[in-house]
Amino acid sequence: MGLIERIQQDFTLTRREVQLLLLTAASRYKLHYIEKRHGRGRRLIAQPTAEIKILQKWAVANYVNLLPIHNAATAYRPGRSIKDHAVAHAGNRYLLKLDFENFFPSITGNNFFDHLKSYLEVSDEDANLLVRLLFRYELVSRNYVLSIGAPSSPAVSNTIMFKFDTALAEYCDANQIAYTRYADDLALSTNTPKVLNDAYNFVRQLCRETQYPRVSLNEKKTVFVSNKFRRELTGLVLSNEGRPSLGREKKRQIRSMAHHFSLGQIPPEDVPHLRGLIAFAISIEPEFIESIKRMISIELFQSLMSGQA
Repeated sequence: MGLIERIQQDFTLTRREVQLLLLTAASRYKLHYIEKRHGRGRRLIAQPTAEIKILQKWAVANYVNLLPIHNAATAYRPGRSIKDHAVAHAGNRYLLKLDFENFFPSITGNNFFDHLKSYLEVSDEDANLLVRLLFRYELVSRNYVLSIGAPSSPAVSNTIMFKFDTALAEYCDANQIAYTRYADDLALSTNTPKVLNDAYNFVRQLCRETQYPRVSLNEKKTVFVSNKFRRELTGLVLSNEGRPSLGREKKRQIRSMAHHFSLGQIPPEDVPHLRGLIAFAISIEPEFIESIKRMISIELFQSLMSGQA
């Protein structure tokens, strides 16, 4: 059964309605910009309309999730988190942090078409229709690009990196290097001095040689660091005890906000932010949150987290 027939079956739409949705999906986006951190310019957010979002989520469940994802990829996966990205490196002395430049927009519809044909038995027609459904058509470049804002983009980005992740992981395994990737953030670590210099050159060469996607490093974000200095990875601090931590500043912020909450001195609009910080902290350092419970009382803590406060 082809893509159009499967959508018809699951959504009780006519063939004409499905064809119209698929053929126009790549232009059904609402565009807006947000400021990047530290004044580094603006980032384009392209959100598909409601009906396209529904179809994109359906396509992820029925097609994208059947495509391979390397174990080194730790973002956007059930049961995996930013903590997994950090844990792999917490016990190593030397850390190399790399970042892809314009990661999502650098992934094109042609990349995904080739990837689909490599790993799934789909017709050219269905592969082309899936590209139209999952990618936004960009008038300037006249290309289909992966958008920041579509619910399907994270899953697509994870699988499209499979060949790259495989090649880099094989190199790292052969050189006693740990490798993980969290979206566009790459981390390599080892206990052997100077090994990461060669690894850095290998990654640069791999970016040039990989058939798809055509990713490149943001050289301004390349960081070499040892455990003699403060090591941070995607917002977490790697302690010399070999485990990821929230870090002193984040703990101090949570503790201060929780204290003001217990006194009724926190603005109501800041309560959801505090709740989110605590939920994140529970996944990283649950023992720290136990101290917060003792500080403000279990009853008040439960009221905060249940949204009743």
